[in-house]
Amino acid sequence: MASAIWSLVAAVVAAAVSTGCSNVRSSSVPEVRGVRDESVTFPSGGTTLSGTLFLPASGNRHPAVVLFHGSGPQPRNPFMARWFAEHGVAALTYDKRGVGASTGDFRTVAFTDLAADGLAAIALLKARPDVDSKRIGVWGLSQGGWLGPLAASQSKDIAFVIAVSGPGVSPGEQMIFYYGNLLRERGFSDGEVTEAGEMRRQLWHLFSTGDGYDAAGRALDDARSRPWFAAVNEQSDGMLSRPTKALLNDPALRSRQWYRSEVNYDPRIALRALSVPALFIFGDRDALVPVEPSVAIIRQTLTDAGHRAFSIVVFPGADHGMFVTAGERGRTLAPGYLAAIEGWLRTTLSH
Repeated sequence: MASAIWSLVAAVVAAAVSTGCSNVRSSSVPEVRGVRDESVTFPSGGTTLSGTLFLPASGNRHPAVVLFHGSGPQPRNPFMARWFAEHGVAALTYDKRGVGASTGDFRTVAFTDLAADGLAAIALLKARPDVDSKRIGVWGLSQGGWLGPLAASQSKDIAFVIAVSGPGVSPGEQMIFYYGNLLRERGFSDGEVTEAGEMRRQLWHLFSTGDGYDAAGRALDDARSRPWFAAVNEQSDGMLSRPTKALLNDPALRSRQWYRSEVNYDPRIALRALSVPALFIFGDRDALVPVEPSVAIIRQTLTDAGHRAFSIVVFPGADHGMFVTAGERGRTLAPGYLAAIEGWLRTTLSH
């Protein structure tokens, strides 16, 4: 079930960034005056990661940024990396473990372990004479919006964080929100979506903690008579068709990585430890991430921790990948999205 969960999100993330972003390979991007690029490789956790470093063509020591991936088999992102370089910030983007030219397999580790790959990329940048080691930050979209703050909470080498569509809720709550939107698209009411979400919470709580066996059993048995059950079972790859006791007592199910180390990840822990300037960006039409709760959680957590150097921007009409529908032009990046990053970087890097 864990692979199915993340493959659903990955498919949406890939679709969200495919227009002008992550589907562009460095070999197919035309040369842009003022930017140069070079291929790089670096080790991380027994794997060798391959990427591209985009650099401003002029100047000596540049601020820099490492790009964190969304979920799923994400390749390097030359669109954003080149954009950063065009605006004076060296940018390192790399293929995720097991994707493109990188070795390993991202599916064999918890997504939180991938923060180490970004930290390895930062170590590579720190060793370069053309990079200002005191001004290296991270940018991340979707799952990368969890990983950027997490990496910054683990290392003093990160000078700033930009998180785009990064949930303030746990992966479990994010997926319940996403699955709920899929149910609404199929005509189910808000009340029915709420019921389905609560049933999932009961099951996932049991599978991830071992607690709440009776409550999970009652929730599943009750769900079987609900009109939404078949749709939820379909979302669960048919897992809920199994007899209740057989499902709840399956040790192989409880040992899955999603339940062991991902579903209950609490992003607030990393946010509380965040001490560097941070920019959080959302689109209010995001169908994967509950934006209002995420904004409230991020703002409250950072404020309570005494963090003042943060900004939160929500773009109207923008989806998970920060795209808007623009009539005959189709989907384009939300007006002001890149300008907001540019302005924030200019202010942040000048301090």
